[in-house]
Amino acid sequence: MEFKEIIYEKSDRIATVTFNRPAKLNSWTGTMGVETRTALMDAERDPGVRAIIMTGAGRAYCSGADMGSLSEISQGRGSATGGNAAAAQDGWLKMLRADYRNQYAYLLGMSKPVIGAINGPCVGLGFTTCLYQDIRIASETARMGLIFVQRGLAIEHGSSWMLPRIVGLARAVEMAMTGRLVDAQEALAIGLVNRVVAADKLMPTAREVASHIAEKCGPLGVADAKRLIYQHLFTDLATAVADDDASMTRMTQSDDFKEGVKAFIEKRPARYQGR
Repeated sequence: MEFKEIIYEKSDRIATVTFNRPAKLNSWTGTMGVETRTALMDAERDPGVRAIIMTGAGRAYCSGADMGSLSEISQGRGSATGGNAAAAQDGWLKMLRADYRNQYAYLLGMSKPVIGAINGPCVGLGFTTCLYQDIRIASETARMGLIFVQRGLAIEHGSSWMLPRIVGLARAVEMAMTGRLVDAQEALAIGLVNRVVAADKLMPTAREVASHIAEKCGPLGVADAKRLIYQHLFTDLATAVADDDASMTRMTQSDDFKEGVKAFIEKRPARYQGR
């Protein structure tokens, strides 16, 4: 597929999805949404990809929904929640738990880790997409927030569920009710991002994290760790213990586990095959 509003690249077992409307601060459109999902699904299905990075071209990550679209919605044309027809036809999506079957939460159901490289303003819908990423690394120039109440709206696409689980209830309520943006250092302090780095170090740092996962971690283990952590947001401790132990028992029968032990004993890098 030829992409118009994103750049999609794959190298060294890492896929990179770059929002590519820099003149519009990478404001989100329906086309961008479809292209992003197409690229992410390609990365998910490609056995040669072990990690995914999402970022923005130019000086912004994503400034939220395109203002033209918002103007149409305000005049009674279009929908604030968007359509999901393409996703509805996807057999992979239908196999996920119901909680993940929508335009953005499907990132939680992917087996590959998704790393956000937040290079600037990350607002509204752009911010919402970040909440579903597994690891978030911010440039010192990043500013993040919901902003919806400042446009006469409230909150969207499950942010009301995700944000309190990331930053805590009190901070989530304050961010949602004021619509204020937090800078990179505050985002780090409240646990919204994992790291803050200088602007020129952002992509090298994101690739370093992705490369570590791709080269040093067994893909079966990474996928199951991600699955279990998100699945257990919906369950009790006893269920989590049982599921974790079942995973551990199953993993000890894998070739990757045997290779990991052998590589450690032989003091060499492991060569994981994902089986």
